[in-house]
Amino acid sequence: MYERLEKQAAALHHLVAELMKKYQFRHRQEICCHGISITQYYALAALGETGKLSMGELARQMRLNVSTMTRIVDQLVAKSLVHRWMDPQDHRVCDVALTQQGRSLLGEITGELLETEKAILCCIHPEERETLIVALRELSRAVDQWLALARQKEGVTP
Repeated sequence: MYERLEKQAAALHHLVAELMKKYQFRHRQEICCHGISITQYYALAALGETGKLSMGELARQMRLNVSTMTRIVDQLVAKSLVHRWMDPQDHRVCDVALTQQGRSLLGEITGELLETEKAILCCIHPEERETLIVALRELSRAVDQWLALARQKEGVTP
């Protein structure tokens, strides 16, 4: 049993690492033409899902520290893709949201990426696509569970 788990862990490590490299480099090539980095795209996507976030919430969602997130948001503000303002109720909190230009760029990039995803899915037998999506959701859920347990052991609040 333990030997099988060892082999599965090694296979998962290899497959996820290879897939991440392929996706990250693919995204860089597709997104670079729009003048933003992959990290900036992920920040736009996070804001697109929620409407607005505080800098702290955005940093948590991106799994980055606030100072790194501040540099990313500074770049997006300079490109007029997001706007940032102090929370009127609590001046220690800074909120961020997409501008119209940011929403437009996010829609354009996301549309292009979804076209790529469809082309990739077409390489997989139709009956296996849903199984793949279910398995990836389960992997994502398991990673979230593992992260929560690791934070709990370290005494870190989510």
